[in-house]
Amino acid sequence: MLTLTIEDKQIERIFLDEFHSNKEKFFEFIKLSFDSKRKDESFEEDWSSLEDEIQKGIDSGVCKQSHEEIWDELFKKYV
Repeated sequence: MLTLTIEDKQIERIFLDEFHSNKEKFFEFIKLSFDSKRKDESFEEDWSSLEDEIQKGIDSGVCKQSHEEIWDELFKKYV
């Protein structure tokens, strides 16, 4: 069992107005948000998952840049 004290007025308003004081829904939202954030962070740490997508784009003939040029641009933009 967990007792929750909300001292932040904005969070309290969200809990009361958006979740209608339903603790189960509120905690489910927190859990799903946490899981989603964790997935996003693990994706950001593993750039290798983007390599296949980049290669597909290069192979399509639509893009004139090399794999290395695209990778350098992505690295500059997001790292």
